[in-house]
Amino acid sequence: MSTTDGAERAEVLDELSHIAYKKENYIECLQLVDTSIDLYFTLGGADNYLKELIHLYQGKTYCLEHLKRFEEAAEMFEELAKLHYLDQDEHGQLCATRAAARAWYEVKEWQKSLDGHLAAKDMLDPEATPFSMGMDLINIGMALAKLHRDEDAITNYLGARSYFKEAKNPEYVNWCDNYLAMAYINLGNGPEAKFHAQHYFNYSKVAENLGMEAYARYRLGAAHLICNEYEEAEQQLTRALELLTLEDDKDWEDIVAANKELAKTLTALGREADAHERLERIKTIQETIDA
Repeated sequence: MSTTDGAERAEVLDELSHIAYKKENYIECLQLVDTSIDLYFTLGGADNYLKELIHLYQGKTYCLEHLKRFEEAAEMFEELAKLHYLDQDEHGQLCATRAAARAWYEVKEWQKSLDGHLAAKDMLDPEATPFSMGMDLINIGMALAKLHRDEDAITNYLGARSYFKEAKNPEYVNWCDNYLAMAYINLGNGPEAKFHAQHYFNYSKVAENLGMEAYARYRLGAAHLICNEYEEAEQQLTRALELLTLEDDKDWEDIVAANKELAKTLTALGREADAHERLERIKTIQETIDA
């Protein structure tokens, strides 16, 4: 490589980055890609080497994702979208915009994620399918929910659910039911929450997925509590906690939240002592995860 310079050197660095990537040496790959990008920019950048830069930026985003450096990945995906725009590649621009929005979601930049998914939805997509349109809407709904805009999230989840039904994809219809149940619970709409939680529960039983069943029962219990159906709420929440605590990698946030819902239920049933005991049990766990 010492005998090469300019564009030829940039090409060699690109080839070496492929070798590093295949060896899962993502840091080395990233260094090689960055050096190659810098060389191309000294030679005129996108005006002269647009295709080469698109290829290198794609490689850079892959490395950053593998390294779980999602904020940097989001920024690079946005730059990649601009390069695809210059290349008049509408599909490439769309894919990069969606990828940036997903990466922003990973780092809890909810508004940036929402903006990205909204931009992607509004782009012309000649390859659009009911499934891809459903994915745009469910992603928009998830970002809206994080921004506590549950009513707007519901509108998008319902649209996504219809698209996934059209695509004949029961798995993603099921995920819409899960998110719809959560949003309706947040809004205090027990009947609608119960309707979608029941569909989520039905799917979990057919799929024989205990992990999914745990969350379905949790949603059902919370919905029954809103509806003042305390015996049913206690039954669902108790079983949900039995299943949630089976996991080796426990979801402590939801375990604490389900215990709180169960404590409310027990209080409503006149069992204040049991409710107090349950809250005392989770006190240290909550302090730890909130720290």
